[in-house]
Order: sequence, then C-alpha cells, then structure tokens
Amino acid sequence: MQDFTSADNLLRGYQRTVKCSGWKEATQKFGLNLMREIFSLQDSLRNGTYEQQKGAIFILHEQGRKRLVRALTVRDAVMQHSLCDTVLTPALSRYLIHDNGASLKGKGISFTRRRFEQHLRWHYVRYGKAGYVLKIDFRKYFDNIRHDVLMQEISRRVADKTVLDTIQKVLAANEHDVEYVPGINPDDVLFNALEHYNPDRPRPEKTMRIRKSVAIGAPLAQIAGIYLPTRIDTWCKNVRQIHCYDAYMDDRIIIHPDKEFLKKLLLEIKAICKDLGIFVHDGKTQIIKLSKGFTFLKTRYILTDSGKIIRRIPKDVLSRQKRKMRKMAAMVRDGEISYRDFANQYKSWRGDKKRYHARKVLAEMDKLFKELNEHGKREAEYH
Repeated sequence: MQDFTSADNLLRGYQRTVKCSGWKEATQKFGLNLMREIFSLQDSLRNGTYEQQKGAIFILHEQGRKRLVRALTVRDAVMQHSLCDTVLTPALSRYLIHDNGASLKGKGISFTRRRFEQHLRWHYVRYGKAGYVLKIDFRKYFDNIRHDVLMQEISRRVADKTVLDTIQKVLAANEHDVEYVPGINPDDVLFNALEHYNPDRPRPEKTMRIRKSVAIGAPLAQIAGIYLPTRIDTWCKNVRQIHCYDAYMDDRIIIHPDKEFLKKLLLEIKAICKDLGIFVHDGKTQIIKLSKGFTFLKTRYILTDSGKIIRRIPKDVLSRQKRKMRKMAAMVRDGEISYRDFANQYKSWRGDKKRYHARKVLAEMDKLFKELNEHGKREAEYH
C-alpha cells in the first residue's frame, strides 16, 4: 500500500485538483506556494493534527433537483485525491463486481449502458420478451450514508491507522445538527441534508449530532458511494447467481424471467439495505414487465419482437431541455449570455443523443433551437 502522505502523492493530488478546478483563484494561489502548502499538509497528516477546513456550502440545481453541495478547500481536495488514488480506490475497487460502472477508470455511464444492453440481448436469446425488470433506487443515498457503517466496511479492507483516522476526521466534518426527539434513533429515520441547511427553518431548541452524510462531489464520496452497496451486488451476482444485473451509483436494474423470484429478491435486498443504513425508494423501486418498456439511466428502452433494442429519449428529459432552451434564449436577448454559450450548450446536449432512435424528435428540437435563436444569430454576426 502506498503512502498517501508522501510529497509525491500529494503533488499528484494537486495535479488532479488543477484538472478539476485550475481556473479558480484559490487553486492558483495554492499553486503559487505549492511546496510550502504540500509540506504543511504532509506534516499535519503525519503528526495527527490534520482537520478538514470549512468549505463553501451551496445548493446546486441539477436535472430538476436541488442538491446540497459542500465544496472542499484546495488543501482538502488535494488530500482526498491523494488518499483515494493511492489507497482507497486500489484497495476497494478490487471487491466491486464487474458490472458496477460508476466513476472508475475505464468505466462510466457509457460502459454501464453497453453492459446492460448486452445483458438484455442475452436474456432475449434465452427467454424472448418474457420476463420482468426490477429497478431499485436508493432514497437520499449520500445524505444517509452512516459514518459508523462506512468505517466498518472500509476497515475490513484497509488496516492503516493513519488512513482510518483521516477518513474519520473527514466524516466528522460532514456531521449535522438535527432536532433531538426522545425515543427515536436518528439512524432509523430518513435524513435530508437540504432541509437542515434551509436558513429559513427555525432552529430546534434541543439538538444532537447525526453521524450521517458525505459531501457530494468529493473524491471520498465517490469511492464510498460505489463501495458501500457491494454486499448487495455480491449477494445478487454470486449467491443468487443473477446474470443480468447492472449497477450505477444508487441505481440497480435486474432482468429475470420469474416475477416471484424478483419479489423475493427485493425483500432480501431490503434486509441488506437495513443493515447498511440504506433506504430503498419505494416510489421508484418497481417490477416492470419487460415487454412494456422501461427507463434506465435517462434512456427509455423498448425491446421489439425481433430482439431489436429501441432507445428513446424520456419525455422529462425533453421537457427539461426545452425549458432550459427558452430560458437561455431569453438570456441571450437580454445580453446576459452570448449566442455562442447557448449554441455550445445545445450542441453538447444534442451530441449525447446520437445513440437514440429519435430522428423526428431531434429534428423538432433543432427547429425549436433555430426559432429561439434568430436574435442570437444576429447578435453574434454583429459582434
């Protein structure tokens, strides 16, 4: 196991940070005194005085959802990149199933979609369109990651005391004050960090610290979020011998010919989730008949009688993009953004849609884009 506190590894952590946020003033200032900052960070890690600094907290609007984001300082981001790249990712990723495709080198959402379609074809060859899809979604996943459970799972794979102590300090910085209710264990109650961040919400008279939640976007949150449900994945793949099983962050999808088997499996998964402190989202978890079509990873899948896989763009994705286009077109007219910014956003969105069977829908979106941007084009030509 490498030493994540070495100057070389911390420098690599800084290089990773620069790739993510090199344009920020704080990152550039850190780089002006790079070696002094690196050796100061190294000393604090080795003598046990390291404490995570308080970073910015803000609300991110992403795909129609509000998310509470705790931004790391440059110093803490450097440390976490070094910790994850040299210790946690190598130690934990070897225990992940192959069909877990989130946030790992050589994998990602394209990998998961490709593997899922391979599994769908495998099922069709053996069972045709007969069968069912079990979709599982975890509710407020990152908000409800219990620190004690996460430390227990990580300590099974990593024994280094400096590593474990550092992780414990990072998790302690993510604790929240919640209302104290006698007789109620907060570990058994769904936690929503966004509600407790709301400054308009009156502060309760009696509070207690809840040891849950990891900061979305932090390097530690990525590998922790992937690794924590590993017991679920290995149970399904190794014990229950399920071939058509795919995982991506807090989403799971299973294809099987027997509906009763999936019902029983869901109960088994919920039992494991209870041990891990994970909450299954009953509203989004469902068993769907394969022949009716279903949505997975923002893609609507339809399996034809001949075995062809049709990919459609979900209606909510189209509606969200249309709203965004109209807002950006208004911003172009008001001079708040340039036509080029708007055009680049639409090109980026449309470029990802080439894999869909949606020629007519994309033609309609192109038409809407042109209609909204007549003023934007004239503004671009003028400048």
